[in-house]
Amino acid sequence: MNEPGSGTEGPDAIASSDERGRRYREGLYEPLDESTLPDAPDTEAFPDRGHGPPFKFVRRMSRVPRLKHIIGPSVIALGMGLGSGEFLLWPNLVAANGFSIWWLFWIGVVTQFVVIGEIERWTIATGESTFAGMARLDRLGFWPWLFLIATLVSFFWPGWASQSAEFVGQIVVLVGGPQIQWQPMALLMLACIWFGLAVSRIVYNVLERCEIALVAGFFPLLLITLLVVGLVPSHLLELAVGAVSFGSAPARLFTGDQFPTLILAVAYAGTGGTLLLAQSLWLRDKGFGMARFQGRIAGIRGRNEDISTTGFVFDTNDPTQLGRFRGWMRVVHQELFVTFVVLTLLSVVITCMLVAATIGTDNPGIAGDLTTMVTLQGEAIERVGGLWLRVLFLLGGSFVIFSTQLAILDTVTRITGCIFYERFGYRTRFFTQKRTFLVFLTIFVLAAMGIIAASWVGGEALDVLQPDFLLLIAGPFTMSSMFLFTLVIGYMNVRRLPAELGPPTWKRWSLLWAAVLWGWFTAEQLSRTTMLVVGIDPQFMESLALHPIRIVFYALWLLSLAWFAARTLPGRATRAA
Repeated sequence: MNEPGSGTEGPDAIASSDERGRRYREGLYEPLDESTLPDAPDTEAFPDRGHGPPFKFVRRMSRVPRLKHIIGPSVIALGMGLGSGEFLLWPNLVAANGFSIWWLFWIGVVTQFVVIGEIERWTIATGESTFAGMARLDRLGFWPWLFLIATLVSFFWPGWASQSAEFVGQIVVLVGGPQIQWQPMALLMLACIWFGLAVSRIVYNVLERCEIALVAGFFPLLLITLLVVGLVPSHLLELAVGAVSFGSAPARLFTGDQFPTLILAVAYAGTGGTLLLAQSLWLRDKGFGMARFQGRIAGIRGRNEDISTTGFVFDTNDPTQLGRFRGWMRVVHQELFVTFVVLTLLSVVITCMLVAATIGTDNPGIAGDLTTMVTLQGEAIERVGGLWLRVLFLLGGSFVIFSTQLAILDTVTRITGCIFYERFGYRTRFFTQKRTFLVFLTIFVLAAMGIIAASWVGGEALDVLQPDFLLLIAGPFTMSSMFLFTLVIGYMNVRRLPAELGPPTWKRWSLLWAAVLWGWFTAEQLSRTTMLVVGIDPQFMESLALHPIRIVFYALWLLSLAWFAARTLPGRATRAA
């Protein structure tokens, strides 16, 4: 059986032609008549179907395009991280504690790089979303539903639109306009996001283009601001020292108001929470690897493309197809490294240099007060470069935070809609993939508008619903979901994929490290939350002192690490029972 759409390619071909590679820029979709395809054999050469339907056997995998043809999915991940962690949270931590904590940031970014790469693996190998792979792990499909709930709890809040609107309001006043509240501006932003996504032909393409444009505008604006304010060489030296000061951190970072900011900042050393899992869905819409046989999400003006109820697999005993898979893994990792890791690190160097040059690095009282931090930065920038530079700075910030809200709304809709459709919607006549996305997008935008409207007209009782609160509230749920899905993804890739497609040994150890890092924050956050609920003395909550509650959660964390290591570290993956 020849690869659909492959033309006359030879049996030893690995690399794609430039002509075919360019098709990935718009997303590649080549539907198959599944009734003509045999079920994949239940052997070691194919992924384990688990509790899901049989995979369909396709004899040829896609040829591997060049890096320049597939840039896109990681730019969206970059855009989501820039607006929260990189522009707000990490500069806030540096302003409060200095550069000695910078090692935590780059370790967090590299950790996310490894985990996102493993999220991509299942989709490249089978074409299925990560959530479809998770559903195969048990009869009830427990894990997708759990992460649907985690996504809603973490990212239901319109914190990024609120923060962007706050900065736009400051710009209006600075240029001589009237004092306006942030709420109507945030409502307008949400309406624009709904319109941009809903009326598109292919939703992913609109999102990718917007993120590329907004990210491209962010770097020049902040770099110009930094150059005018003045780059301080001593700050660069402090950052370099902080990058290798492993374990160094002020005690106050783990107490009081600092810890909620820290936990969210570590989660957003890049993207954060279940948003990382969307990388699988973006790869599917782009048609990478075996995903080119799956449909894409269409907007109102687009044509519905049904998502298959199963995945498509190839025989790993075929060296050519195995070579293509490994080529795909290399090129998507290159795309992830260049557009996510490198640009994320560069962005935080710029924003941290800027915050140090404007308001200094010894301001513990500013911890967690994101709006005040940006306001003080703006005032310092105006004193050096004039009003126009302050406006430029705020404009860059509002752009990139708006891009975060755009990507988060798409991602929350995409994740929840995908899980709903794959687990239930496809059985109905009404819920096509297209309608599912549009319905969920409308519900989420209206709900976000409702929260903002409540903060506007709800009076003193709802005055807590301010931008800083709406952004920081996601912290505890974000980190705990990252810890959980690291365990699930690692187990799935090692135990359900053939050994030839599974992660190499160094990746397995890296996943264990991710579970150590994110698991500690999860155990500590759950300990503090439980102590708060039951009324324990605050001295235990605001320190790392031993307490029975903390011991229980730490024990559960260590037991989960032991289980994960036992199931994933052995040299060759074996079939799950």
